[in-house]
Amino acid sequence: MDEYDAARPTHPGAIYDALEPLSGARVLDVGCGTGIATRELLARGALVTAVDLGPQMLARALARSPGLPGVLADGAHLPVAGGSVDLLCFAQSWHWLDPERRIGEARRVLTPDGRWAAWWTHARADGEVWYDASWDLIEAACPGVHRSQRDTDWGADVEASGRFDVGPRVTVAWTREMPIAHWLVDAASRSHIATLPDEPRAALLDGLRSIVTAHAGDGPLQVPCETWLWVATAT
Repeated sequence: MDEYDAARPTHPGAIYDALEPLSGARVLDVGCGTGIATRELLARGALVTAVDLGPQMLARALARSPGLPGVLADGAHLPVAGGSVDLLCFAQSWHWLDPERRIGEARRVLTPDGRWAAWWTHARADGEVWYDASWDLIEAACPGVHRSQRDTDWGADVEASGRFDVGPRVTVAWTREMPIAHWLVDAASRSHIATLPDEPRAALLDGLRSIVTAHAGDGPLQVPCETWLWVATAT
């Protein structure tokens, strides 16, 4: 959790612009983690309740925002009254939920014209030697993980359910600048790396460190990124 909290990036302000109006909106930030998106939503006047299945993650989010309501729950089994939420947010968390339940549960808790929003930030430095080499190492060390998974259309199933109208995907391109150490901590916090056995994980991180150091020297590292957002309105 400390790795996650220290190195995960914030999301660009244009994402929250696309979610306006937020002031006074009743929002659930589901899979809130340590509250990265939660704090931005609060800053724009939303009435946010933080939801996470991990007690330590939720505790960190609540500690960062005193007085923030928090619920320890699975986002596909929300202990929330039907029709009580204006906006459901999933900042890099929707993919963790049970695909058999998540869409129905989202529609249940939303008001008749409520909105579902989900977004993901990924590095998009494809074609740069260091970045492609890093992905080659990750794919070799983490079975089932492939860089093409960044391109999933997360709005497709939501639209196909007939319960939501999904708007065009919002794409925000930006550049993340950080010390190399932060990039490595961020990589280490990713689930496909964090869950590796100790020795393969250490070997992978050593390999990544060598690649990035050869590219950027003492840093800082500049990484092109894109945040993809889908917003859907309940029907």
